[in-house]
Amino acid sequence: MIIWLQGPSGAGKSTVGSCLARLRGIPFVDLDEQIEAEAGKSILDIFWHDGETAFRRMEWNVLLRMMEAEQSPTVIALGGGAVADPAIRSIIRESGIRVFLDVDAATAIERLEGGAPRPLLFEEDPLLAWKRLYRQRLGWYQESELTLASDAPPEELAERLNQKINQLLRPTWQLQTSPSGQPCAITGYAALPPLVGHLRQLAAGRKVAFVMDSAVAQLYHDHLGLDDGSEHLVLRIEAGEQSKTFKIVEEFAQSLAAAGFTRDSLVVGIGGGVVTDVAGFLASVFMRGIACVYIPTTLLGQVDAAIGGKTAINVAGIRNLVGTIRQPTDVLVCGAFLRSLPLRELRSGFVESVKMGIANSAELAGAAAEAAPAILEGQIPANLDQVIRLSIATKMDVVERDMFDASLRMSLNLGHTFGHALESAAPGVFAHGEAVAFGLVAAATMARLIGDISPQRRDSIIASALPFTLRSAPIPPAEPMIRAMRSDKKRAGAGIRFVLPTEHVGVRLFDTEDVEMVSDVLRRTAEKIAEESLR
Repeated sequence: MIIWLQGPSGAGKSTVGSCLARLRGIPFVDLDEQIEAEAGKSILDIFWHDGETAFRRMEWNVLLRMMEAEQSPTVIALGGGAVADPAIRSIIRESGIRVFLDVDAATAIERLEGGAPRPLLFEEDPLLAWKRLYRQRLGWYQESELTLASDAPPEELAERLNQKINQLLRPTWQLQTSPSGQPCAITGYAALPPLVGHLRQLAAGRKVAFVMDSAVAQLYHDHLGLDDGSEHLVLRIEAGEQSKTFKIVEEFAQSLAAAGFTRDSLVVGIGGGVVTDVAGFLASVFMRGIACVYIPTTLLGQVDAAIGGKTAINVAGIRNLVGTIRQPTDVLVCGAFLRSLPLRELRSGFVESVKMGIANSAELAGAAAEAAPAILEGQIPANLDQVIRLSIATKMDVVERDMFDASLRMSLNLGHTFGHALESAAPGVFAHGEAVAFGLVAAATMARLIGDISPQRRDSIIASALPFTLRSAPIPPAEPMIRAMRSDKKRAGAGIRFVLPTEHVGVRLFDTEDVEMVSDVLRRTAEKIAEESLR
């Protein structure tokens, strides 16, 4: 594992990195010094005589050679601009822990003036140039697993950093559950290296099939050690509901059989909800059931889809019509995956936490409300790990009391009758979380219409869900959505079953055949979203 120190020029990466390496008893490499040694001239000379483009090419080539040769733990200090290269960002994300050493501009310039000449100091206004580069690169620096202010002597900073790294390499939390006697351990990590170590322990001595979508495989294939020479299969699917089919499962089962998989083999699903659904269904039916591990890489997967043991595929155009309920043996959760998640997916997944807060937990509702502004801005909130942990604990509390959807587990479907109907009537238009947010607005509207909740409770629920709806796409007419509702798995007799919020935390079931009322709720919800889009 490599500890990568990144940050602006003058942050003290070299001095702190050297001290940290001594503390941990591992080698230290300064990338700029390595470049100078191989080029036979200083960084300043390279910039002046060859230009920045040539320097960046040298930087990449030197780093690549170091990575090919490096086998042991190492501390590596990167140049301030290394993170501007997407390929370098990919390498450092996949190979260790990233540390952002932050520093204020005045301190940085003062340190630079006392050291070796840097290209930055030959700018007309070094302070202005430093601030400009800092602003340009800050988003990349902030992707780091750890951030440390460079505001103390190097030895003290190294001590602080060493403690933080040791904490990071341990699980941050673990939940042990056993619904209906099916043990499942859900473990949270702050960084990928310890998660990978846990995965390798679970996979040791077994044939393993990794089910991954193409995007996840591209990002994390190397980092998860899938080329380590061990015996395994990598089964790729395309992201999206179109992959949840009997055909895909049959093809994968044939691959497992051809590779000699047995009852003690393992299926590992790495990806979002589609991947964990397919991996879980495959594992639950192959040889009447083999062990399965989930590594959810989306927020939706981490707080909902990978939790609770439900697996499903789509049949006859109906989502999740065929499935099983069987717990994975382990779920390994790491917020670091979410740093590469598109904004729309981050927002979409967060809606499930909002939903469970309304339906099941005041504590989760409070944590979600605190995190929501950052999520809407596309940022990782400071309390996201708390939101994930509370969401999982909340869902598992429900699942343990009602594993097979007999009663209480229906609370997890708050907003879903409306949401699934929207997805069915407009295939591929709405992300699942956007549809559920629509459903939450509709469910609160219906609950108020039948007199179950106060205007204040309705408005509170709508305010929490409305920002996560998709306001750029038109809402389909009521008729196709009502047809979809009549095919919903939760329907009761000839009527339509809805899960509606109550005045305080909680839900109740409401069955109705009043199509006109349902149409009215859909109209009101569409109007509310349209009003919001005009603001």
